[in-house]
Amino acid sequence: MLITLGYRVPRDRLDDLLGSVVAYPLTGDFHDAWNALPARSGPWRHHYKALAMGLTAATGRPVRLFADRHLAEVERAGGTRMLLLTTDAALDYRLRVAVRAWERHITDGAPSTLAELFPPPGLPRSFADYFHFRDGQVPVMPNWVFRTAAWQFMRELAGHPMPVDDRPPLALRMDTDGSLLAWNTDDLIVNRTGKAFSMARVTARLITRAGVDDPVLSFDAHLSRISPQGHHAKHAWVERGDPQAPILRLRTYRTWDPKAEEWYTQIDPAIAQILGACQLEPLHIPADLPSVPGQIRPQLSRNRFTSLGSGLGPRFMLRLHEHICRTFPALVPLTYHVDKAIRLPQRVTKYQDGGVPAAGVGPTGYRRMTLACLYSTAQARDRMLGQLAALTGRPIRPAPGGAAVPVNDRLEVVTRHCPDLLTHTTVNRAGVLGAVLDLPPDEDRLVAAWLETEHHPAVDRPEFDAKPHVRRLLGHLRIPSQFLATDPVDLPPDAEPRSANEQEHAGRAALRDLFRAAGVLDDRLPNALGQDGMLHRLDRPALLVGIHMRRQQKSGDGLLMTVTMYALHTHPTDLGLWRALMYSDREGAWLRAADALTDFHAGPIGTHRFGRSGSKAEVTRAEVEQRLQALAASVASDVPLVIFVESGATRSIWSGLADNSFGAGPVPGDALHRAGADVAVVRLNTKPPEIGRPVTRVEKANKPADPLQPAAPERKIYRLVESSLDSWYLPGRSVSLKAKRGDRGARYTRWTLPADLGSELTVPWHAYTGKEILIVRTGSWPSAQLAALTARLCEQAVSWDGRTTVPVPLHLAMAADRDHPDYRVSGAADGDHD
Repeated sequence: MLITLGYRVPRDRLDDLLGSVVAYPLTGDFHDAWNALPARSGPWRHHYKALAMGLTAATGRPVRLFADRHLAEVERAGGTRMLLLTTDAALDYRLRVAVRAWERHITDGAPSTLAELFPPPGLPRSFADYFHFRDGQVPVMPNWVFRTAAWQFMRELAGHPMPVDDRPPLALRMDTDGSLLAWNTDDLIVNRTGKAFSMARVTARLITRAGVDDPVLSFDAHLSRISPQGHHAKHAWVERGDPQAPILRLRTYRTWDPKAEEWYTQIDPAIAQILGACQLEPLHIPADLPSVPGQIRPQLSRNRFTSLGSGLGPRFMLRLHEHICRTFPALVPLTYHVDKAIRLPQRVTKYQDGGVPAAGVGPTGYRRMTLACLYSTAQARDRMLGQLAALTGRPIRPAPGGAAVPVNDRLEVVTRHCPDLLTHTTVNRAGVLGAVLDLPPDEDRLVAAWLETEHHPAVDRPEFDAKPHVRRLLGHLRIPSQFLATDPVDLPPDAEPRSANEQEHAGRAALRDLFRAAGVLDDRLPNALGQDGMLHRLDRPALLVGIHMRRQQKSGDGLLMTVTMYALHTHPTDLGLWRALMYSDREGAWLRAADALTDFHAGPIGTHRFGRSGSKAEVTRAEVEQRLQALAASVASDVPLVIFVESGATRSIWSGLADNSFGAGPVPGDALHRAGADVAVVRLNTKPPEIGRPVTRVEKANKPADPLQPAAPERKIYRLVESSLDSWYLPGRSVSLKAKRGDRGARYTRWTLPADLGSELTVPWHAYTGKEILIVRTGSWPSAQLAALTARLCEQAVSWDGRTTVPVPLHLAMAADRDHPDYRVSGAADGDHD
């Protein structure tokens, strides 16, 4: 049996476990006055968040403000248009004063209207009154219940110190976001130099699980990194001196003061007005914070380099599970049993003898492929050629600028020395590129570029980073690309250069990712899916389709939606007959994967046409249906389609994918299904807060000698016993956890690590991961065969040593998005192998 951090909340114990909440029902008059407020700009422009933050600061209590769409129908019918919720009414007078002060601030002193319409608090509301239970289906409740019901659990959990092996228990403090913090200074995680700090944080969410007719509570734990001076921080925790009050968590903004010529951390100016009106001590973030975190702790943004590793490890997760079970004996851990009918074949991480077979170029749709190694330094060239030698089992030594060296009948390699193209200071790279790639045109040959880039995670990206520009230029030439990072000459004092092992791993991963981008495969994936004698094997041609969607924030232009679709046309016996296909927005058609990928990378990312709600969701559904119909028309009519989608990105677009209407509304492929096509749909969910993170297993085999050490998940798939649907769970361990000495997070916690292992604090401590597999539509497949196919498509990756988070076709659609030059725009990494 598998144990996770997901717990069923029995419906007959809801009142005891969830308690109640204080509500302020806000009428239509308040709503109209709210809509008349002047618009604001900058980080405080969102009125709901800004007011809730100000009220939180004034009362020291969690406060949430909800719009009409988050309310129950009975509330809207009673005239409520907005809802303000908090944990108690003890500071009701401050709420009113705070609302008046906030309104006066944003209206530049205009007469108050909101405060005069602010109602007295209603009687405490029992959360249980807002649950509608349905046999065999998830309970239905308004959105505000999901967002606030965990408060009661967290307050109770904070009242009990958490035992952690043989060290003093952790004293947990609740913050105004509803998280629990290991706030005591002695419980901070500190690096050897005493300059980097992290703090343990426990979170909880009330959720539903499709097929489970009780609500579910899901916990998780994180290691939040502290920025002592406030650099690269977007939020800060502030302790106001009352050990019984929740710790404030506030939005912060880094601002340049031209007079003082220095940066300082700012909170919403309205908060100062509110605190003054409430006659409370002023709150501001000093320009100079102490070097050791104290009452004010800015939280370091997650993408920033730090000399402390992330994560708390599996052992801490097991201690958390034990603490939850002791504190809440009425909670029922969800039950997962091994599905013995589904076997995962042994994952193969090495290429077969001789490297990529000639048939592996077949899935690209091209007859031949040239791999161009473009480098600036001799070190990068040697790393590239070393990886190619490891791939093929023999030296590959093309002369710089010379003729191609064949790897097999269909794959060859060239090298080109081109520092002007790759340096971050070149202005006109397009002019350089033509002279570098002096290859004769050939419509039946794919060129793929492996390029050096200077990068280290401890060094900020240069203002004119060569990488996105070069990738876009190559995209216009339909040349897929991948980059190999080399260290800058000058590194910050606390940054370590990459070790030989790290360089070797990065080189191997980059080469494999280049093959992935080009659509090159080998026999590993077909063997994993169609191994002779394996139950539920893939024994017929099929179209395996991944649909990926993501919202992209773009300043000034609002929200963009990115939709990428990738398909593998499989064949059970011949790798050369496989085809990797991707939909090209530029051409409005399905193309060879490399062609569509480069079309995507050459153009802008996302569109305003698509969205997850209203008319934009309808447009998105119609577009996806048209693409699926075009794909199906390109193959024989009897070839089945299996569509893979990720839950969080798609369930608001297709209501049939959502827990509360699972299978009862639209799902991808409906048009094909109505036309008689063979269409199956599989929904994946990989988010620990929604599915419950694996903690340990209780099978007798392979138990650790240490009874306090969690038993790692084995290569098995589990069924959810409580579910009325076909629901599986595939737990796993990261590559780091399975590596030599990678189990330090299972043998120790970050507080109990022996002194001689102190260097292990600098590396990530991964916890166990998992994915939920739900069969939405079976088509002509047995449900268990679809579950087996999905698990095996995760188990055997095409481009790296570990398991992928989602099945290969969906993974490839996501990877195309991540590799785009404008991915997330904010400067997040998009596929460097560092």
